[in-house]
Amino acid sequence: MSSRNQLILAIVAFACLALGATEGRLFDPAVPVDDNDADEDVDGIPGDEASGRSAAVTVDAAASKLASLVESSKQGSMCEHIRPDELPDECICSEPRPFSLVVECVKAFNSTYFNDTVGMKIDLDPCNEEGSRMSLDVTEREHHIDYPIAGIRAGESKNIPIPGLAMIVPGVGNVGLDVAVLIVGNPDMLKLKIGLNACAKTSTDHQVCASSVKIPGISNIFPWYILKGSYSFGDICGSDGIGEVLAGSDDTDDSVTMILAE
Repeated sequence: MSSRNQLILAIVAFACLALGATEGRLFDPAVPVDDNDADEDVDGIPGDEASGRSAAVTVDAAASKLASLVESSKQGSMCEHIRPDELPDECICSEPRPFSLVVECVKAFNSTYFNDTVGMKIDLDPCNEEGSRMSLDVTEREHHIDYPIAGIRAGESKNIPIPGLAMIVPGVGNVGLDVAVLIVGNPDMLKLKIGLNACAKTSTDHQVCASSVKIPGISNIFPWYILKGSYSFGDICGSDGIGEVLAGSDDTDDSVTMILAE
């Protein structure tokens, strides 16, 4: 074969190799290829414009989620709204469900006439659409007491006797342990006074409680309040306006007649 023919064959071979490499780069099997052309219209929208709109939707969704997280962080948790640093040392707050909180306490009492350990659980639902409400549960291990109280709604103030928990006080007689409950207002301004009180009936069938009358040996430990103050949940619950608080509600729990839980 002549040198000229060899040169021609070399040129043809080189051209074939170059074409194959170019096709390999354009059709890399590792890169997925759409059956439709990138510039083909999608639902009447040019390909480039459709891609731009999709990217804009993705960015808007991410921005919305970020704004929601920021707003949530501003509102804080439900427990933060009851100022947990003001809770008794024996109590902790948790949030097992959205828009509600649970306060659990185990309180040991050591006094001349009452030496016992009482557990108390407060399940507060301030954002309920039918009005703020709560349920309670009082326990005492030694006497196997487990006393639940449900359905307490905003507008109630009562002392609820705990069956089986009582003490004998000289000069007074039988003094029972009561759950003291006051809940008035709405999520924007919810006034709470929840804890334990000691109450007795006099010879004239009137009720006296340690929260209003000094009872020797008792008034130094009762009443014992877990929550006592005004709290605002409006930013979380989304209610409007400031709720009206009943006039004179600070002393309401001291003068109410004993009401038995249903």
